[in-house]
Amino acid sequence: MEEKSVISLFEKVVEGDESAFRVFFETYSRRLFHLAYYYLNSRELAEEAVLDVFTVIWQKRETLSHVKEPEHYLYVSVKNQALHYIRRGYVQEKDTCSLYEIELMPDSDSPEKKLLDEEYRDLVQQAIDSLPPKCKEVFRLVLSDKLKNKEIADVLGISEKTVNIHIAKAYQRIAQYVNRQYKLVRNRVLLLF
Repeated sequence: MEEKSVISLFEKVVEGDESAFRVFFETYSRRLFHLAYYYLNSRELAEEAVLDVFTVIWQKRETLSHVKEPEHYLYVSVKNQALHYIRRGYVQEKDTCSLYEIELMPDSDSPEKKLLDEEYRDLVQQAIDSLPPKCKEVFRLVLSDKLKNKEIADVLGISEKTVNIHIAKAYQRIAQYVNRQYKLVRNRVLLLF
């Protein structure tokens, strides 16, 4: 969503427009869930943290007219809510969940092509899952949430240069992982013949 339309939508929320609030929630809840999950490692707590933030936004909407960057406000609010849960000791056990779904557009409908696309998607997913935690989170914020490097730096409390390093490292490690796996498969196939 473009920055101007986000600001316009948020202004409608501040004015009490319920349908705008619904659109606002639907637009950002999944992305914010990913951020909360990064900190909490629990689906239930991540969902709760996001709902808490949206509940507070709706309840205190009249006081939010000063917010000039609604996206940034949302990300920082969810991060703070997640950290609040951690401080309160709500986080207990780790939950596994794939946050980095890769979607590929199929070139054809042939079963072979679908199988290859699925295998490739799984391989890229494994590569992303193998990234170090901070690198993985930065990569997800760029890829899935389409945040700018400066916004990611603000949300995660790191420098913009560190964000750039994490992104470069992520692409490099993913490429190395995929290439290494393809070489292993190719060598196995050659051994069979």
